[in-house]
Amino acid sequence: MKTKFAIGVIFLMTYLGFLVATLPATVVFNQFSMPKDLSISGVSGSIWHANIEQVVVDKMVLKKIQTKLSFWSLMTLAPMLPVTFGDSFLAGPEGKFDITLSQGKIEIENLSLFIKANEIAQQLTLPLPVTVQGDVEIMLYHAAIDIEDKNKCIAANGVVTWSKAGVVALAEKIKLGTFNAKIACEEGALVLVLSSKNDLGLTFSAYVSQGGRVSGNGFLKPGAKFPPVLSSALPFLGRKDSQGRYRLSF
Repeated sequence: MKTKFAIGVIFLMTYLGFLVATLPATVVFNQFSMPKDLSISGVSGSIWHANIEQVVVDKMVLKKIQTKLSFWSLMTLAPMLPVTFGDSFLAGPEGKFDITLSQGKIEIENLSLFIKANEIAQQLTLPLPVTVQGDVEIMLYHAAIDIEDKNKCIAANGVVTWSKAGVVALAEKIKLGTFNAKIACEEGALVLVLSSKNDLGLTFSAYVSQGGRVSGNGFLKPGAKFPPVLSSALPFLGRKDSQGRYRLSF
């Protein structure tokens, strides 16, 4: 009797495992309500290996997203999902990261993201039309978000590098060198702090608040290395303060 019961349990577990393994990814995605600024299209595959043709976040488009659910992570009750997106032959961001859900928080590990600087510039309201040059590399070593407390940023550690930076503005090509920034948490918000060591004399911090709101503020203080051709664009930034700085914010 016990043998038959054990065989029955094994059969049932195997059958349930088969159902889960073959469950279409579309069924899973349809169980969640998406934010109004997020849309997902072209979902295929199973929950173990899903393919997503395109994800649009506000105005940013991610293509060719692939996810693979780690079976062994389920044993620890902390599902881990490696994600890759983009392609060197496709327009848009390219990168990968691991995401883990555990004890009311989401953790992101080893995120690497590459994107053309001009694709980021197109999302911003700039004082004059420019074409931005160079590549932006984001390396997020670790981040933890408390999803039970309005997506509060618990911890974050990473760096951002804008290499071969430059702009084409006012019919001029202007080289800006390299910009570096650090990623951290500040009062529950994810923050990116730009290093002041740059040719523009730019100091700036950008924030992603708990509610998902993006904001930023800083100053531009032209110095000896400030590109002369950009001087004519400074009036678009407003009046400078008593320290010779132009206020920047969004």
